[in-house]
Amino acid sequence: MFIAIEGIDGSGKSTAITKLRDRLVSRGFAVHVTSEPSQSPIGRLIRDWLLKPNSGVAHPSVFALLFVADRVQHYYGEVKPMLDKDYLVISERYMESTLAYQGAMGLPMSWLIELHRPVPRPDLTIILDVPVDVAVNRLRSRRELEVFEINKDFLEKVREILLSRAREVDYPVINADRSIGEVVDDVFDIITRYLRR
Repeated sequence: MFIAIEGIDGSGKSTAITKLRDRLVSRGFAVHVTSEPSQSPIGRLIRDWLLKPNSGVAHPSVFALLFVADRVQHYYGEVKPMLDKDYLVISERYMESTLAYQGAMGLPMSWLIELHRPVPRPDLTIILDVPVDVAVNRLRSRRELEVFEINKDFLEKVREILLSRAREVDYPVINADRSIGEVVDDVFDIITRYLRR
């Protein structure tokens, strides 16, 4: 089973996934956790260059094309091999991140969806939702902000797109402005209900 955990920066994805993995492993599941941008050369390029506030990248399509290229490499080079070994794979970010972030940059949703034709959709996508002010305060307390985290108005657009996509595609949305234990409980319940089906 392939699960994507999505949400704006600062929504608690990394922390929730770590605790979720531990809980699933304790229940006997073989779990592989991964994230995007990946550790591939394309992912490292994105991290080292594209996500820096002064990267100088002018056109949003550069972001979209690089993120999708990394996703194709990530899926076929890491995710699919683990799925083939019967692991439950949890990815921090996947397709919906590109649709939301590059959609908020003004790129057409139809084109962004078409770019993803080479990669399968996850079996389950879960959105962790948190108000932008809360997310930015969390980020500022931890580290220097990245290029997409600087502009609160931009993050509001990203959040709106994620929530709109959740309504459109029927993704579960979790209120992540609560204790991490409550968030993980909800995500764990959604996953186990899906597995029982």
